[in-house]
Amino acid sequence: MAPLEKHAIRRQAIARRQALDDARQRSDVIHRRLLSEFPIREASSWLVYVSVRDEVNTMGILEEVLSTKGQVVVPYCLSNNELGLFLLTDMRQLETGAFGIKEPIAALRDQHTVSPETLDTVVMPGVAFDRRGNRIGYGKGYFDRLLEKLHGDCQKIGLAFDCQVFAEIPTETHDLPVDYLITETQLIRC
Repeated sequence: MAPLEKHAIRRQAIARRQALDDARQRSDVIHRRLLSEFPIREASSWLVYVSVRDEVNTMGILEEVLSTKGQVVVPYCLSNNELGLFLLTDMRQLETGAFGIKEPIAALRDQHTVSPETLDTVVMPGVAFDRRGNRIGYGKGYFDRLLEKLHGDCQKIGLAFDCQVFAEIPTETHDLPVDYLITETQLIRC
């Protein structure tokens, strides 16, 4: 499938997501479903994206993982279109950064860096998904490059609203699917 189709799906999914008038309530349902289906184990290492704009809101998830484990890994954008990984121990370690996304305070990053190979669970966003776990992001490939570095047993979980699930997402060789997709009405094992 051509990149134009990806672009059209991206536009349509963003418009659908923006049209939701109860996204906060739907996010809360997704939050509860995630932590019910994937209980936080004491020795586990979770990465949870920091939500922006009209994505599934993850602030409650971050706070719950922090209160349970005392730490959670959050991604932030690096200048080379890769993601840095930061071990967050307090929500006050976040400030508004690139693209209006809350990111770790720059002065703290070096001392809190985490390797992708240490992650057991990655909770990630997407603009659109299909039931096989294929996803479309914002087009920069940040999470695709991260997924390549994870160990084979790492659980990859996408969060999305039902309106972001499409019959088929076009893929390219570098695209890596998620293992699970959680929406406000379902857990999809991809």
